[in-house]
Amino acid sequence: MIRTVKDRPHVTILIANLPAERDRRVIRECLSLEANGFDVTVIAPRGDKNLRILPGSRGTRLKPYPLIVYGSGVVSFAVEFGWSFLCITIRLLGELFSGRAHAVQVCNPPDVYFPLALIWRALGRPWVFDHHDLCPEIYAARAGGSANKLVFRALVMLEWLTLRTATAVIATNESFRKNAVRRGVPPEKVTVVRNGPATNEISRDGSPVPDRQDDDVHKVVYLGVFGRQDNVDVAVLAAEELAKRRSRRDWRMVLAGDGETMVSLTKLAAERGLNDLVEFTGWLDGPAVDSLLRTATIAIQPDLPTRMNHLSTMAKTVEYLGRGIPVVAVDLIETRRTADAAARYVPNGSPAEFAEAIDGLLDDAAQREQMHDVALSRFTTMLAWEHQARQYVSLWRRLLARRLGQPVAAGPDAPRSPRSTTADQPAASPLDAPRASVVIAAHNEAGVIGRCLDTLMADARDGEFDITVVANGCTDSTAQIAGSRPGVRVVELSVAGKPAALNAGDEVAVGFPRIYLDADVVVTTEGLRLLADAVRPPLGAAASRALAAVPRRGLDLTRRPLLIRAYFAIHRHLPTFRDGLFGRGVIALSAEGRKRFKTIPDLVADDLFLDSLFERSEKREVSGVTSLIATPHRIGDLVRRLTRVRSGNAAMRATASSESAPTRVRAARRLSWLRDVVLPRPWLAPAAVCYVAISLAAASRARRVGRGGQTWERDESSRGVPAVTSPGRGREPAGSIPASRFQLRDE
Repeated sequence: MIRTVKDRPHVTILIANLPAERDRRVIRECLSLEANGFDVTVIAPRGDKNLRILPGSRGTRLKPYPLIVYGSGVVSFAVEFGWSFLCITIRLLGELFSGRAHAVQVCNPPDVYFPLALIWRALGRPWVFDHHDLCPEIYAARAGGSANKLVFRALVMLEWLTLRTATAVIATNESFRKNAVRRGVPPEKVTVVRNGPATNEISRDGSPVPDRQDDDVHKVVYLGVFGRQDNVDVAVLAAEELAKRRSRRDWRMVLAGDGETMVSLTKLAAERGLNDLVEFTGWLDGPAVDSLLRTATIAIQPDLPTRMNHLSTMAKTVEYLGRGIPVVAVDLIETRRTADAAARYVPNGSPAEFAEAIDGLLDDAAQREQMHDVALSRFTTMLAWEHQARQYVSLWRRLLARRLGQPVAAGPDAPRSPRSTTADQPAASPLDAPRASVVIAAHNEAGVIGRCLDTLMADARDGEFDITVVANGCTDSTAQIAGSRPGVRVVELSVAGKPAALNAGDEVAVGFPRIYLDADVVVTTEGLRLLADAVRPPLGAAASRALAAVPRRGLDLTRRPLLIRAYFAIHRHLPTFRDGLFGRGVIALSAEGRKRFKTIPDLVADDLFLDSLFERSEKREVSGVTSLIATPHRIGDLVRRLTRVRSGNAAMRATASSESAPTRVRAARRLSWLRDVVLPRPWLAPAAVCYVAISLAAASRARRVGRGGQTWERDESSRGVPAVTSPGRGREPAGSIPASRFQLRDE
């Protein structure tokens, strides 16, 4: 009998399309949770009737249910979904009444469990959606071009409901993350956890991966599920084409896996006279998979260029790369992101294309060796499960820490002690040096600093970034919230002032590039990496291509008044936001760029100061990154924000005119709104009336507060993260990731 430890958090994982012992991603997730002090139960279709514990685990409980039908048409899909929903609901409620299921992770397909999500969230328990597949696209692929439009739209709606009702979303790659954000999920709620084997699943005995088998036969291997959407028949037909190109004696194709098309595939191979060339192994366990792949010469990924496949990361591809196997695949977006130069790409995925590519690689040992090295490098530095497990376990620690009252601290990936004093230094990191050093000036930012840090660190490796928060003149819990995040250095200043805070952060920051970030701005971990790379010198170069970089600017205009939206309809098109470092809330500088100044002057206009240090050719906007800027909710708040900007800019220009500034300052472009925005876009003329009126009001207010610009006319309406309540729970602590939603509006 399996017993759960009473004081341990318990996670229940729901699967509907595969027995638990065959879902390698879920197996790795369960083992990672176990290693970090969680108890786990998996509810999934029945596979091996004798299993009660997940193979390889210490005690992950299996609660299987029988699968009576496998959907392929509208009716059978509906029956399959309904049956799985009924079975999972009964078993999940049993877990709840037994005192388990403190949190739930649901894996798709299908996307029908959002009613259960509403129940669990009403109970104050986290519900996490692990987004394995794009269900609408899977339906379209399985329908073979005859997809019912109404059914497709219904599946899109189900996916939207599943995403929006989840406490957090786990995406398997960047395309899935973008899909979730496009469906309305706030970026900070999405964590990218890729598919891929753990390093210990791969034999490492010091010997190279064999290039040939003992009997001098090359193996071309496919590993995975045999489903309608997996197009394994293309591999069989490619074997037929390859047999026309070369001798049948020096190669064979091995198809490892099982699924609904197994019978038709074996029949196809027999009909084409390929039984001597195509071998079907059936489903293999972990050691058998490793043994097979270590003897493979080439691996094949026959997924055709559908929308689903373009946006999906194939688990089999990472399995291939982990053994250094060159891959032949269709040129798909996420496949190229995963394999890069470790794969040879074909345009359409026809059997003839695959045969030609495989034939060429079989005759080019030097190219295979080069692809082998690239594959192993990508796996060990980015794709191995160890890199993904950190993000996965970190998410669960955050979600269940409040229930326990303290972070879970078991296993090798346990978080370091929080730090909340200026004397603390970052803990030792397995990385040689931080990828970048981030400085955040924070004055009374308790409402947003937690969101800022959690989004930055969501997918970061341990020690990847050096992060300093300077709490200047704070009278709230900003310092305590920042200090509760592992690996964050906190400096406390008694006097408020952003320039002094940035300079104080600079004094203790470690390494370059240096990134200055506003506490109320949302930037993801991947965005931070791209900004750092944009100003990092290329390998072997003395200087970087760009000295300063900023992201694109995204404006959150959700539920803003018409006049504010009209103002930003003009504001967003101003050329200063194309060729300047303004208005993003984040600026990255290379080491060379940081040498342009000693300290930031004691003026409000830090953006204008930094922008003036660089020529246009030295600045870069990184199109792959977007910083979310929360716009004011009220006209008065917008005027106050503009007052601060105008006062600071006026003070900076006054200093420059007296020749006491350390750099020249770009001149103001007062009529740019007319010359560069309205005249080329006359339909914006009504919005321009609002823009001019608000600008004049801010200018008048700025003159009244004086040319010194030292007042801090801050907009408070856009900085609060509203607390939420739910039955059985109190208010969320300040700085926690909010349950409320906002929409990202990219320019």
